[in-house]
Amino acid sequence: MKKLFAFVCAAALCTALFADDIFTFVPVKGKVSKCTQTDYLITSKFGNYYRTPNKKTIHIYDDFGNETSVTESTTKDELLSKLVNTYNSSNQLTEQAAHDSDDNIIWKDVITYKNNLKADKSEYNKNGDLKSKTIYQYTDGLLTDETDYNADGALMWKTIYTYTDGIVNVISKYNSKGELDTAETYKYNEDGKLDTIVTTDAFSNETTQIVFRYANGQISELLSYNSANKLVNRVLVKYDAAGNVAKISEYEVADKFGTTVNELVNMIEYVFEY
Repeated sequence: MKKLFAFVCAAALCTALFADDIFTFVPVKGKVSKCTQTDYLITSKFGNYYRTPNKKTIHIYDDFGNETSVTESTTKDELLSKLVNTYNSSNQLTEQAAHDSDDNIIWKDVITYKNNLKADKSEYNKNGDLKSKTIYQYTDGLLTDETDYNADGALMWKTIYTYTDGIVNVISKYNSKGELDTAETYKYNEDGKLDTIVTTDAFSNETTQIVFRYANGQISELLSYNSANKLVNRVLVKYDAAGNVAKISEYEVADKFGTTVNELVNMIEYVFEY
């Protein structure tokens, strides 16, 4: 899975992005060996919503809870893509290899560690040529600097993390010229759970936000507001009896016919095998 906070700000913008990293926010509970994820295509006819299976994704886990592979296929079980993860003896992700429908590697990430912390990540193309490299720096064990370089070693992006009492509160992303691109501010509730993410575009100075809602201590809903502070998107999260994610539903919120309507646009279901 991708890093925690970089994903969050985009998460509620579309269910697909949120689904990619939902398990970062809601870790898998219990000894799970497999998870079947079904993405649905939503259509509306005569005022009613209908869902049709559109894609199937199989997540496989080892005995330590590490996700070892992610296989995407059509509803007819035709392979679309596959991601294979490799871990070291400390259960740290050391390699990710993406395969196409013919099982050919199309890109590969190699990750190294120093002092038990992620030191760098190198991305290679299908020919084994270096495409990019990311270097991570820490202060007192906390990630504070993440710098992305291209294959020639030229800086592309720099992300700066700042913390309060060991909890991230601002993530600032700078472009290759050293100009601030976006600033993300994280706010927490009284229980220490993530409450709101405020994202400011440094060039337009527009601000958007995502509000997290909880039920029984788990994320139940994400609300996205545009720069006019108007609610535009809702993502609802449901759980199974074991406390693992069972369904994600995304709604677009709009003013229509003299009222506010919530239109279902995406749905994903998960079935875990224990």
